[in-house]
Amino acid sequence: MGNTNRRRPAYLTISDSLRGRIERHELKPGERFPTERELVQEFNVARMTVRHALDILQIEGLIDRRRGRTGGTFVRAIPPALSLTSKEGFIEQLRALGHETADSVVSLSRNEVLRHVAVALGIEDGTPVWELKRVHCIDGLPVIFSYHTFPVALVPDLRENELTAPIPQLLAAAGCPPVYKREAISTTTARSEEQRLLKVSRGHPLLRLMRILKAADGTVVDYVEESLRADAVNIELEMGEDPAPTEAPRLD
Repeated sequence: MGNTNRRRPAYLTISDSLRGRIERHELKPGERFPTERELVQEFNVARMTVRHALDILQIEGLIDRRRGRTGGTFVRAIPPALSLTSKEGFIEQLRALGHETADSVVSLSRNEVLRHVAVALGIEDGTPVWELKRVHCIDGLPVIFSYHTFPVALVPDLRENELTAPIPQLLAAAGCPPVYKREAISTTTARSEEQRLLKVSRGHPLLRLMRILKAADGTVVDYVEESLRADAVNIELEMGEDPAPTEAPRLD
């Protein structure tokens, strides 16, 4: 018979202990983490065991390991959670959570619609569309890159300096308020343009959302490709009414 009372691996016990310190705020966001040597002495294990434990915490997004003279291991802030089911956009949700946000227009151009976007919008090839690219910063960090495409006929006169409001508000002011959205989400790595605008490396993980917005008559009024830094925000989905909204723990 096999041994059913195997001891739990030491690196898992260590990662649990360190995770608990972060959750209890004994180690706060931005603080320097104990060094590998200190952890080896504290837990009386080999350095490789400590490194396995730290690998787990890094994968979970709880610590950040930096190289160089000012490097080391630091506790990361828990990223804000954004709801896919909320009627509010991501930026509005972030502001409600108390984060400072800033938007910048990368480009606004009038072009013939791309074929795959024409299919999504339900319009003919060659139809004039506005293509709008924006970067959204959270607390000074570029986190979201959005690429909107919508027919010129909906908003014939559009200027870059008018693009301070969310696009749904702009469409509502033009008489075609969105009443429905559908989103698909996937994980990916940063494209060259996203690397430059979001200040990340080629292999940096991103969450990519493909979104369509429809007006009350069923017309698709906006096609959006949105890329979010996976290390800076979390995505959550809620269904139904929370029976105990003041007691349920957050799943950050």
